[in-house]
Amino acid sequence: MNKNKFFLIIILFTTICFCEEKFLFEKSLILSNSNLRNIQKFYSNSEVLKYKIYWEFVYAGEAEMKFLIEEIDGSKIYHIITQTRSNPSIDLIYKVRNKTESFVDFCGFYTLKFVKEQNEAGYFSKDYVLFDHKNNLWYYLIDNTTGYIPTFVQDVVSALYWLRLQNIELGKSYIIDVWVGKVVYPMVVDVLEVKKIKIFGKEYNCFKVEPKVDLKSFPLFKAKGRLFVYITADEKKLPVRLESKVFIGRVFADLVEVK
Repeated sequence: MNKNKFFLIIILFTTICFCEEKFLFEKSLILSNSNLRNIQKFYSNSEVLKYKIYWEFVYAGEAEMKFLIEEIDGSKIYHIITQTRSNPSIDLIYKVRNKTESFVDFCGFYTLKFVKEQNEAGYFSKDYVLFDHKNNLWYYLIDNTTGYIPTFVQDVVSALYWLRLQNIELGKSYIIDVWVGKVVYPMVVDVLEVKKIKIFGKEYNCFKVEPKVDLKSFPLFKAKGRLFVYITADEKKLPVRLESKVFIGRVFADLVEVK
C-alpha cells in the first residue's frame, strides 16, 4: 500500500468515526431532552401546506411547509420541513433554494434540533444546532460553539406552529423565546385584528398577527419591514397568507393547497 492510499484510508476512517460520534451525541441529546413538559397536542398527525409566492402581482416561486410525526428509538417527535424555490424566470435575477428542518418534542413542543440551508443569489449559509433543555445550552455543530438558552426555546419555524397551539385572542400578545443565529430573544406576536380575506377565490376569516421576528432569518421569502401572518380563526389555525414589504412593493405567500 502506497503512502497516499494509507493517508486516504486514515482520513476516511477518522471522518466516519467523527460522523458516527456526532450522530450518537445528537440522538442521545434528543432522547434525553424529550418529554420535559406536557402541553396540548397538535391537531393533526401530518400536514402539508403549499404556497405560491408573489412579488406584488408577479408570480415569484413556491413554498411548502410539511409537518410529520417520526420516531427515534421508539420516541415520537414532530418533524417540520420548509422549502422555498423561486421560479425559472426569477432564477435569472435572484435564485432561491431554501430549506429548514425543525425536530420538535412530541409532548412539550419545544425545539430539539434545527437545520437551515439557505441559498439565495449564489450566497450559501447553513445552521445546524442542537438544544439541551436540561442544561440550558445550545450546541452549534458548524463550528462547535455553545451558549445559553432558556428552557423550551423554539426556532423561528416551530414558533409559528407553537402559536397555532394557543388560544389566539384579539388584542393579545404572545411572547416566544426564539433562537436565531446564536442569539436568543423574546419574539413578540401581536394579534392586531380579525379580518376576512379572499385567496384564490376562497374566503377565510382570519386573525391578522404580527410577529416581531428577525426578518433575515425568515425561511419562506426575503422579508423587509413588518411581517404579517393571517391565521384562520378556527380549530386548525392555518397560516393562509404571509406578507411583508420588500425594497420595492410587497411580497406575500398565499396558501394554495392543504394535504
